[in-house]
Amino acid sequence: MGKEVMTQAKRELKDATGLKAGTVAKKMTKDKARRGDETYSIRIKSRYLNLIEFNAKQTKRGVSAKAWGKRKNYRGAFIGRGQNSGKELVFKKVRDSKRIKAVHGASLPREFVRQDMEKIFNKKIKTRFPILFKNAMEFQMLKAKGKI
Repeated sequence: MGKEVMTQAKRELKDATGLKAGTVAKKMTKDKARRGDETYSIRIKSRYLNLIEFNAKQTKRGVSAKAWGKRKNYRGAFIGRGQNSGKELVFKKVRDSKRIKAVHGASLPREFVRQDMEKIFNKKIKTRFPILFKNAMEFQMLKAKGKI
C-alpha cells in the first residue's frame, strides 16, 4: 500500500509544481513499515527550489520558467553561476542596489500541505487496501497449503 501512496504523492507534486517526475522523486524518501513499527512514512527533503529547476530559459527580457505548471516570464532576471556552488542558477538584481538574489519557485513540502494530500491518500487507501489485503491473504493461504 505504501508504494502506491508514494507513487500518488509523486504524481500530485509533479502536477502541482511543474517539476519533472525525476526531480520530485529525488527529493522524496520513504521509511517502510516493519514488525514492531507498522507505520509507513514519506519524507520530503527540499527547500524552495531555484527557477533553474523549472526548465528556465534566458530570453531578451529576462528568464522564462515553468514554475507551478505555468510558463511565466520573470523580467530582469538572468541565468548565472552561483558564487559558492558554481551551479547555474536564476538571479535578479535587488532594486536600488548592486546586490543580486536568487529567484525561487515552488517548495515541495509546502505544496504537499497546500494540495491537502491527506484527503487524497485516505481516499486511495479506502479503495485499494481491501483489494491488496485480500490478495495477500489468498497468497499466504495457498503458500501455507503448499500449492505455491
